[in-house]
Amino acid sequence: MDWNRTKTIFIITFLLLNAFLLYQLLEKKSASEIDVRAQATVRERLADMNIHITEELPEERSEINHIVGQPIQMEEEAINKVGEDNINVLNDRFVEVTLEDPYEVTSDVEESISDFLDQYVWNADEYRYERWNSDDRQMYFNQTYEDKTVVTYEEDQLVLFFNEDNEIESYVQSYLNFDEEGKEKDMLDPYKAIEVLLNDGIVSFNDQVNEVELGYHSLFSPEGEVQVFTPMYQIEINEDKNYLVHAIDGSIQELAGDSDNNRQNDENETDSGESKED
Repeated sequence: MDWNRTKTIFIITFLLLNAFLLYQLLEKKSASEIDVRAQATVRERLADMNIHITEELPEERSEINHIVGQPIQMEEEAINKVGEDNINVLNDRFVEVTLEDPYEVTSDVEESISDFLDQYVWNADEYRYERWNSDDRQMYFNQTYEDKTVVTYEEDQLVLFFNEDNEIESYVQSYLNFDEEGKEKDMLDPYKAIEVLLNDGIVSFNDQVNEVELGYHSLFSPEGEVQVFTPMYQIEINEDKNYLVHAIDGSIQELAGDSDNNRQNDENETDSGESKED
């Protein structure tokens, strides 16, 4: 065997590998510098147009997955929480819990609701408040995945039902197990998501960006029991309009009327608590 030739091949291979790794490092550094310059450009455009971001933006991530959710039967878990006599199973995936004695909600609504969830709802810490409907006297919650809100296509994951005395008398709950699907994909940073709305003329001079929240949304009717959830930025403009910006491809969807309804319903909820205290 020609050892000198073999050694030369090893040296050349090693040098080529080092060159390739150096090229990748420079590419990554260049991409990072481009991102920084792009963010600076967006900030400059926002400043020039007197557009203010009033809330802290979500933490940046370079890649993200879609997730899939599959319902589980949770009758046993609910029984362990509230007792067998109070439970009715709906469609093998929802449990309906009727309280023997309605639960009084005090003037400190937020703390009172939190105490109720901890006491009566299984895995309560995985649900996040969504809205209050004063007409039907119902309070809605979404499940979360890695502390990000997950919005299902049609049904609500947790609904509390109130009587006329501002007491909780029952609730309906379902629960999804989540798994990440497919390869991670490049993700828009929060400023790029705002820029999408800027380029589309949705955000304009003197506007306010009140909220930018990264979550997961099911945009299509589920196939069977499995639902696919897409990573989306929900962006609120001028405390009035809400838009979803796809966190991967940048497509836009408007959530018409949600912000007004939620704000009015929250006011009604507060008024209800104050009236009870009086």
